[in-house]
Amino acid sequence: MGSQRAAVIGASGLVGRALMRVLENNRCEVAGTYATHSGDGLLPLDISEPSQVRDWFRLIQPETVFLTAALTNVEYCEDHPEEAYRVNVEGARSVAEEAARCRSKLVLYSTDYIFDGENGPYDEAAQPSPVSNYGRSKAEGEKVIREMLEDYLIVRTTVVYGWDRRSKNFAMQVYQKLQGGVPIQVAEDQIGNPTLVDYLAEASVRLVQQKTNGIVNVVGKDLLPRSEFGKALAKFFGMDPEMIQAVPTAGLKQRARRPLHGGLKVEKLNRLLGTEAMPLEEALKRLRRQWRGDAQITYVKADRSGKSARIAREIFDRVKEYYELVHREKEFVPFKTPIPYAGRVFDEHEMVSLVDSALDFWLTLGPYGDLFEKKMRRFFAARDFILVNSGSSANLVAVGTLMSHDLDGHLKKGDEVITPAVTFPSTMAPIVQNGLIPVLVDAEVGTYNINPHLIEAAISPRTRALVIPHTLGNPCDMDIICDVARRHHLFLIEDACDALGSTFREKLVGSFGDIGTLSFFPAHHITMGEGGGVIVNNARLSKIARSLRDWGRDCWCAPGESNTCTKRFGWQLGDLPEGYDHKYIYSHIGYNLKPTDLQAAIGVVQADRIPEFVAKRRRNFSRLYEALEPYQEFVILPQLDPRSQPAWFSFPITVKQGVSKRELVQWLETARIETRAVFGGNILRQPGYANIECRVYGDLRESDRIMRDTFFIGVYPGLTQGMVDFMVERLKGFFSRI
Repeated sequence: MGSQRAAVIGASGLVGRALMRVLENNRCEVAGTYATHSGDGLLPLDISEPSQVRDWFRLIQPETVFLTAALTNVEYCEDHPEEAYRVNVEGARSVAEEAARCRSKLVLYSTDYIFDGENGPYDEAAQPSPVSNYGRSKAEGEKVIREMLEDYLIVRTTVVYGWDRRSKNFAMQVYQKLQGGVPIQVAEDQIGNPTLVDYLAEASVRLVQQKTNGIVNVVGKDLLPRSEFGKALAKFFGMDPEMIQAVPTAGLKQRARRPLHGGLKVEKLNRLLGTEAMPLEEALKRLRRQWRGDAQITYVKADRSGKSARIAREIFDRVKEYYELVHREKEFVPFKTPIPYAGRVFDEHEMVSLVDSALDFWLTLGPYGDLFEKKMRRFFAARDFILVNSGSSANLVAVGTLMSHDLDGHLKKGDEVITPAVTFPSTMAPIVQNGLIPVLVDAEVGTYNINPHLIEAAISPRTRALVIPHTLGNPCDMDIICDVARRHHLFLIEDACDALGSTFREKLVGSFGDIGTLSFFPAHHITMGEGGGVIVNNARLSKIARSLRDWGRDCWCAPGESNTCTKRFGWQLGDLPEGYDHKYIYSHIGYNLKPTDLQAAIGVVQADRIPEFVAKRRRNFSRLYEALEPYQEFVILPQLDPRSQPAWFSFPITVKQGVSKRELVQWLETARIETRAVFGGNILRQPGYANIECRVYGDLRESDRIMRDTFFIGVYPGLTQGMVDFMVERLKGFFSRI
């Protein structure tokens, strides 16, 4: 469905949220609605109000509409039949009328509750025979769709579950009650097909892609009593399955009748998708990844119980003791204690999280990686966030993504990319390695960023992209840069490796361009040892970037999973044999650039500390700036743009004529205050880059000056007040000698 306009009515519900994820991953232009529970980017819509439905269709003009909105509480429907009819029947009628007018395909979600449960499981040709108001309203809603539309798909499903704390689906009920030590009574005579919501959404989209019409049962493969499913979930969550008390439906004293021997047949689904419906065992593997990825760090996870929980608690308590003995902050001694320019900042929480991951022994990227990506996606309000093994790899993925043949107007070898001459090697390297021609533009002393006023004049007919680093955490002038990129139709990559938490006009850097990049090396704002991230702000780019990170494969299944696309053996790509295993189809020349879940376990704790770390960096920077203000006859201080709020990587100092940078650096280093040059300086003077194919716009006079006269000292959160005071004292001591 790539590039189609799709819409999900009821996008704040369990099924709707899953559909939104799948459609966005398929690069659809997708709109969503809500009735009572709002969500980011969703529009309000009450389908029982025809005028609202009409206005919404005229606004969105969707090509495909997924109607998940319905009144599904069986007991409530039994007590409020008029409301059930108004939403599930008349609401469906209003949507169908507008779908017909707009010539939109309509996908309606229905249920096995349209049957009486006497002769299940049911195939698509079985005649409805509902025994409850809910079932009757859904059966009537189906009839409305069939009579009013030709281009429709009715998806019947049952026992839909998934890990979603906002949902009251059966899996969440079991988890929440058993976690609280409360036994739960579950019907032993209600039989159905447990259906993972992600599979339901993926299969639905696949059926639409195949232009399937009519009725299709989309459910899990396994048919079993609800009580057995409850026990399977209890075991899955590491809880006592005996807390699931199997009872007859009659003993639950429910007001509405249920179809007992229900469930749905999957032969038609298997035939259409070319593969069997998802087995419960595989569905629970996928659920585990989501569940563990959503879990916050606690001393004992929910899937540990009894002796394993006790041992885990003992291990974590000892880890805390070890941290206090070995890693707790030591007393600062001037001239003896090193004052690093940067370093890792952590406490017992990062160590416990790391050990927790080690106990799971999930060595490859897994649940902690999922949770970290989720946190960073939310932090940047980004389309996607992709965890990689370094900032260098993040830049490699970013440039490679823009060169993908799957991207309209992609970069090609020989295209020009404008970037500053003062840069870090791994910002420049992917440009050169991909056969692109870097166009070097001078930097500014004071900001240490690309001179924004030179960019437009540097553009030639071959220029296709900008790669812009925010040097030392100081945001570039994004007003000028974004305007130039927009007017000249240039791709924009922001290297924000030094600038996590920096803002320009209250917007985070890394979120302005098509792609942003981050580094989680110990010198940077947060760390997981080695690591990096790709911030994706353009929906077209996410799948490409993940493919490049994961060997270049076309398949988007997570490691250990299969058939997310629901047609693993149904692909025909390139010159491959028809039905070649999708897990071994490669659409890009890629790499394995994933970190481990052990590293991500550190990152999920560090991510929560970003505001704390940024505040400390700013505080340390301000202390140094105030101390050096009286000495501006000797040095150039960092230039601060009033539109920006830097999360400073370091404090840069440029000496003026008559002051020896070498002497000042030695004065600091002999006091064990670390200094560093501004990365590669003028990169063209570095041996590895001296003979690269490039174009230089104008002269690089300021870049040479930065290389000659500029260095930086630290502001990172690990600096104590005593360390900063000593740095100030040492700097003042040097200038008082001149």
